Amino acid sequence: MDVSADIVIRFGRYRISLYNPHLIFLLSVAASLALLALERSIGIGWDYHLDAYTYIEWSKFDQFSIESVLSNFAIWDLAGNAWYYIVNIFNSNVNALIGLNILVYSITNVTLANFCYKNIDPCSKGVWLLLLLVIFNPYRTHLSVHVLKDTLIIISIVYFFIVPRAYSWLFILLSFFISFRAVLYLVAIFNKKNFIFVLTPVLLFIFFEPGDFISKLDILPHTLPSMTFRDYDNVPNFLELGMLGSIIRVIVWPLLALSGVFFLISPTVMYLPIAVGALLLQLWCFKKYRKPAFYFQVYLALGLFAIVVTGFTTYIRYAVPLITILPILIIKRNSVHFEKYRK
Repeated sequence: MDVSADIVIRFGRYRISLYNPHLIFLLSVAASLALLALERSIGIGWDYHLDAYTYIEWSKFDQFSIESVLSNFAIWDLAGNAWYYIVNIFNSNVNALIGLNILVYSITNVTLANFCYKNIDPCSKGVWLLLLLVIFNPYRTHLSVHVLKDTLIIISIVYFFIVPRAYSWLFILLSFFISFRAVLYLVAIFNKKNFIFVLTPVLLFIFFEPGDFISKLDILPHTLPSMTFRDYDNVPNFLELGMLGSIIRVIVWPLLALSGVFFLISPTVMYLPIAVGALLLQLWCFKKYRKPAFYFQVYLALGLFAIVVTGFTTYIRYAVPLITILPILIIKRNSVHFEKYRK
């Protein structure tokens, strides 16, 4: 990488690259702590997300202890439930779990910044600043200061896409243990060579997922459960249209998530950081490659989630790992350096 692409910060006589991993890590921790303080000051507590309360309370049961798994040799009980066991290990300590998420979030940012620095050609400082803002996605920062498993899912998916192929499947397996929905993220690597390998677990998920994926395609509106849990969520889910509504969500919701246009439909301060993250991603890609940030396999995966999830607030949280790896896929498509990096 040409050093001219670096942005250097001066501290007296000292100079440090803005892409220095130690600096990225410290900035990530600082961003999380600052947002945590801000959220608490305006009344957003640790239990703002309903899932967080569920994890804290349910993980207190003995069935989610590691001792129970080891004594019964039930390792596969961890599949899809690993976060409950992690919460149990931390004795449902909210502060410790938030600290774990901040640590994981910061490591993820270092990994993303390092990957981007090594795999794109020298470019203007403006493009690099935009890319760093994409890496420091405000909504990912928000997730890092809550007792949610999404931050662990994101780091698993990120490493799956950037580590050498010999090790990458270990990370998709890890994400599967954290959440069954990780199977749908495999759609992002869908191509002619691996379509059977990818399609098989996805179809198994569709038919056996406890939420009964197939029933969500039913033409009768009353069979479609609403997942709109927030008053500020005014993005239409088209439930009254039955199966046609599902088809509309498949087409429309991914575009809303990738563009940030949903903020115009549901203008609320709660959606603003998410919309800003999407806008920055589009600005970076357009400035760097003169095209919008779009990748068909990611769009397809986002479409599948639009069937499973019928509330936009929950949908956008499920979409974050895909939006996070989108720059990686775009860089891979446009860079000759990527394959050398993975070998």
